[in-house]
Amino acid sequence: MSDLKIVVIGAGPAGMGCAHTLAAAGKRCLVLDKNDTPGGICRTLNYNGYLFDIGGHRFLTKSKEIRSLWQEVMKDDFMKVKRMSRIYYNKRFFNYPLTFSDIIRKLGIVESLLCFASYLWRKAFPCSGRDSFEQWIINNFGDRLYKAFFETYTEKVWAVPCRDISADWAQQRIRGLSLRVAIKNVLFKNKKGAPKTLTEEFYYPRTGPGEFYGRLKSHICAKGSDVVFDKRVCKVRHNGSRVSAVSVVNELDGSREDIDVGYLFSSMPLPQLIRSLDPLPPAEVLDAANGLKFRDFMTVNVIMDIERIFSDQWLYIQDPGVRMGRIQNYKNWSPAMVLDPKKSSLGLEYFCNKEGPLYSMNNVDLVDFALSELEKLGIAKREDYISGFVVRQEDAYPFYSIDYEKHVSVLREYLAGFKNLQTMGRSGLFRYDNSDHALLTGIYAARNLLGQGTHNLWTLYRNEEYLES
Repeated sequence: MSDLKIVVIGAGPAGMGCAHTLAAAGKRCLVLDKNDTPGGICRTLNYNGYLFDIGGHRFLTKSKEIRSLWQEVMKDDFMKVKRMSRIYYNKRFFNYPLTFSDIIRKLGIVESLLCFASYLWRKAFPCSGRDSFEQWIINNFGDRLYKAFFETYTEKVWAVPCRDISADWAQQRIRGLSLRVAIKNVLFKNKKGAPKTLTEEFYYPRTGPGEFYGRLKSHICAKGSDVVFDKRVCKVRHNGSRVSAVSVVNELDGSREDIDVGYLFSSMPLPQLIRSLDPLPPAEVLDAANGLKFRDFMTVNVIMDIERIFSDQWLYIQDPGVRMGRIQNYKNWSPAMVLDPKKSSLGLEYFCNKEGPLYSMNNVDLVDFALSELEKLGIAKREDYISGFVVRQEDAYPFYSIDYEKHVSVLREYLAGFKNLQTMGRSGLFRYDNSDHALLTGIYAARNLLGQGTHNLWTLYRNEEYLES
């Protein structure tokens, strides 16, 4: 294996975790990424001295191995942050995770009792039928809380009715949480064994998650491997059982080159990998790939001439009157994210499809649109805007349709026929993982090649508790 040409597609958590593990074992590899900086969706961007994430990314894990790696790489630049996030609903801020006392205080005693009665009704007469997100939430929170705090936001994220979303998404993102658990948490204040959704603290790199992946890149390159940016893999050539080469497009000048491959690790979106295979796989495999969809993501990042806007790290916007889904307030993640402490930097987040009108709107109009929604919500005024920019992120979130597992199963079986290919990470496994799980899949993928165990990445940590998005 000493002369094996190892190629890693993607410099996100999985790709960097894989390359770092290979480099530590003395194996050189080539990492290819279409972006111009490491981290994938966890990268951090510098705009006029202000730092912006692609959405907020907490560093929180149950894996001692991942925690040790974070601390080893970040050292004193790894901060513990007290979590604060709320739901903006009906022009009021509600605690998230939901607390019963907060619901009573802000919805009023009558509506709160109706919500509690709705919950008790569903305990006695649960929804049946399709195993959907709607069914899962109603059975765990009741119809009225579902309507108030879950339906609008979730349908903003996915642009489909909640009844058409698999219950897997709810189970992964808010595993173990229900109204009963929320009430118990308030009454007894016992955090031992509480679901991860209720975690009140998390870690965060002082200058954003991109700093962690930048340092990983330095470690990888110091060991003789290469991490190359602005390189998009468009073809994966194979003979039916082995990958032989990848065809790469330079995103800066459009030039192409072929790179020989002895072993390939891929964190590119799973359906995209299937469609890039040359020759193409059988029709039923292509049909399965086409049955898997991602939701795209866009953030309008703005600098505001306001010292304090709100105290949360992020807000969920549960308001059907605006398209905005979340708001990140980066100075509340870390003071080092803002150049001037008297200013604020916000990430105004939109879930969309790249084929849609919002995604294709020009940047000037997008900033104007986002500012008008911010003003409509009463959170900030347009006159306080200083400057901003737009980031578009394709294939950000795997969409758990009712039948997604059937499609993944077909692709998984087909890819098992390749002797020198492993898929990994959120996009590569089509699994709504957090960054710590994605990082682990990359590490374990590398160990599979190094002979350090046999790890099934498709089922790795499948039953672990997840965090809400």
